[in-house]
Amino acid sequence: MKKLGFLPRDFNLKEFLVKSTGQEIAAYYDDETKTISMLNWVPPDRQEPILAHELTHALQDQNYDLAKWMKGGSKAENGSAMGDSAIARKAVVEGQAMVVYVDYLLKPAGRSLEDTPQLVYQMEEPAVKAVIDSQLMHDAPMILREAGTFAYNQGLIFEGELLHAGGKKMAFAGAFARPPRNSHEVLQPEIYILGEKLPPVRIPDLQGVLGSQYELYDSGGIGELDVRALLKQYSGRRIADDLSSAWQGGTFVAFRRKDTAAEVSPSTANLALFYVSRWKTPQAAERFARFYTEAVSQRYRSATAEAVPACSGGNCPVSTAQMTTEEGPVIVEHWDDNRVIVSESFDTATAAKLRTALRDERGATHAESLPQEEVGLRLFEIPAFEAFAKEIGNRVADEMNRETGR
Repeated sequence: MKKLGFLPRDFNLKEFLVKSTGQEIAAYYDDETKTISMLNWVPPDRQEPILAHELTHALQDQNYDLAKWMKGGSKAENGSAMGDSAIARKAVVEGQAMVVYVDYLLKPAGRSLEDTPQLVYQMEEPAVKAVIDSQLMHDAPMILREAGTFAYNQGLIFEGELLHAGGKKMAFAGAFARPPRNSHEVLQPEIYILGEKLPPVRIPDLQGVLGSQYELYDSGGIGELDVRALLKQYSGRRIADDLSSAWQGGTFVAFRRKDTAAEVSPSTANLALFYVSRWKTPQAAERFARFYTEAVSQRYRSATAEAVPACSGGNCPVSTAQMTTEEGPVIVEHWDDNRVIVSESFDTATAAKLRTALRDERGATHAESLPQEEVGLRLFEIPAFEAFAKEIGNRVADEMNRETGR
């Protein structure tokens, strides 16, 4: 995540999570013991809506076995590498509970999210903004903010849109029967509702090109939520919301030089990265290529633009940028198939071989087994991060409670 720019090079994730979690979690449902626990500091006027939220999880568990259903998100679909994302399922679980929570708050006024769907946006925006403006979130890198709030605020919006489009049947039983597969479908509910599917962005098996000098270190997907966090981190919210919606897929592979493999603590300088993303339009692809190029100077201590060799003929990118950094060259290319190809820390000759292997579809051995889980959402594999996200969810719910005047 540091190599990709999601976390600062000197950021201590463990230290941050230990300091930031466990202080204000109001309540939780434990799907192993089938019990709900509520902390005794919760004021009486907040206990009932919080309990409504947690009882929703209990009902979900009784009907669908949450632990088993959530694990289904890590399995590949039809043997492919494009399995459901666990965090997309988490957004269904928490989004439904947030709908019940808000409906409980709205009931005295004779309203619900089903008959007034616009309330999702009226309540969500100020509530999430208040939480993001807190010291807890100011201290967090953007990927932690985005991943931490995702299941709660985006889950609520996703479920709200399903309520509006297909009622409770679509939003509740329907979402469990056909869960969203990735953050893209949660962030773009109309894509989920229409059943549109994106073909995977695949990278060929590059080990043969690289030879014995490198070994595979990591691989995975870079999803729409990842891209939105990256855009917010280095550019700003306006371009992030606009450009990330044009995302159509992304995959990366990272290799480690074997001469450094014996080191106990790997560093970003020892890793080389190959990242391919696909975009809805040529304009979006060019904007992302330009953004990625400009962000290099913020991600590395030193970055110097280099002259790009002239290219003629039909096998040339639409645009190319090349920089030299303390960790090696960074090359960003926009191609006419709306793909952006990024190479970091490979020498220029090796980067050219990798690009040729990617673009030569004849006889290419695709790395079908590469996991496609979105890289930022791997944070949910860390128990301390789940507690961090749960605390954020409680704070969002608390702000919504305040807005209703309860």
